[in-house]
Amino acid sequence: MAEHFIRVNLEVDARFLKNGKLRPRRIIYKDKAFEITKVLDTRSYCPRVVTCVAPIEYSVLVEGVEKKIYFEAYTNSWFSIKEEI
Repeated sequence: MAEHFIRVNLEVDARFLKNGKLRPRRIIYKDKAFEITKVLDTRSYCPRVVTCVAPIEYSVLVEGVEKKIYFEAYTNSWFSIKEEI
């Protein structure tokens, strides 16, 4: 069975730091808020499994679990990727 992935749009509370970098602080998904306790890494990365335009990938810690979220400046939107079964 072939893998199929979908882009999941997210609402993210974020702020700009003094140095101009964008820092996500909280993810809101299905009316639940999840605090981002730490940003582990950021990089320019375009996942090939969904359609996107030059997003920034954020590796973040949420409730002790590492998650990947993406900010796409072209559409001014946040998203994650989910495997669809």
